[in-house]
Amino acid sequence: MAEAPPITPSAVVTETDNATLHQYGAAQDPPVLIIYSLVNRPAILDLSHDRSVIARLQAGGFCVYLLAWHPPGVARRYLGLADYVLGDVGEAIDWVAGRHAQRPHLLGVCQGGVLALCQAAIRPERIRSLTTLATPIATDSADDALGRLARRIDFDALVAATGNVTGEGLATVFASLKPFALGPRRYHGLTALSDADPVARDAFLRMERWMYDGPDLAGQAFAEFAREIYQNNALIRDTLRLDGQPVRLAAIDTPVFNAWAEDDHLVPPAAARALGPRLGGECTEHSLPGGHLGLFIGGRAHKALYPALIDWLRSH
Repeated sequence: MAEAPPITPSAVVTETDNATLHQYGAAQDPPVLIIYSLVNRPAILDLSHDRSVIARLQAGGFCVYLLAWHPPGVARRYLGLADYVLGDVGEAIDWVAGRHAQRPHLLGVCQGGVLALCQAAIRPERIRSLTTLATPIATDSADDALGRLARRIDFDALVAATGNVTGEGLATVFASLKPFALGPRRYHGLTALSDADPVARDAFLRMERWMYDGPDLAGQAFAEFAREIYQNNALIRDTLRLDGQPVRLAAIDTPVFNAWAEDDHLVPPAAARALGPRLGGECTEHSLPGGHLGLFIGGRAHKALYPALIDWLRSH
C-alpha cells in the first residue's frame, strides 16, 4: 500500500543513515525538529488542512523539520536504539542547528518522544527546549495494557525467529488492545459521512491507511525498546544506557512541555505524567480529554493544545 501523500508541502534537505529530513517553512524562522515514532508513519501529523500539527506549527511562525524514518530492510535488522538516538537524531539536531545558527526546539511523538528524551538526557545542551506528546515514561501502572502485554513476551526470542518485526503484525496487536473502538464502531455512519462531508470522509480514509500501513521495525531496536522501556521500566529506574552512556531524566535541565490524552489506551496518563518529577528542570504539563489519536487530530487539540504549545515555544 502506498503511503498517504502529504498535505503540507515540504523539501527534503538532507539524509541521515536511517532517515530523511523534511523542511516545512522558511529557514529564517526558529526551528522545531519533530522526532516521530519508529512504529507508524508520520502522516497522522499532517492528516488534513485543518487537522495538521505540522501546518499548525508552521503557521505559528516556526520552521518545522520532520525526521522521517526509512524502513530498515533485512540487512538492518541489527540497528539498535543507540543507532537511531546517537546517530540519526543527533545528526539531524546538528544539521538544523548549523542551518539556523541556533539550537532547535525538539518535539518527540509517542515512541519518538522516548528517542528525543534519550538524546536530551545525554546531551541537553544541544537543544533549546523539549516537547513530548503521548510519551510512555512509567510503564508499570495497572491500566497500561501495552506494559502488561510486553511483560509476557520474550522479545529477544521473537526477533531471533522473525528478524525485523512487521508493521502489519504490530497494527494487529494495537487493534487488539481496543477491538470494539478500533473495529465495528469506527465504521458506523461512514456511508452517511461519505455523502454529507467528503472532506471528512477523505480524512477518515487517510487515517485508515495510516493505521494499517505501518513500516517494519528493525528487530534489535524493537526488542531493546520493548525490553528496556516496557519490561524493565528503565527510564524511571535510571538503568537505560546507550553505547555505555547513561540515560538519566534528571540530566535534562532544558525546559520541557509534556502533553498527554486523558483516555489514551496506548499511553495512559500515569505513564506520561511521570516525567515531570524526574526532570532536572522546569516542566509544563498539558492534559486533554480524548484518546491517543485525538492528541494529534482532535478538534480540542487544535483549539487548545497546539495554541498553548506555540505560545510556550515562543516564550522559550
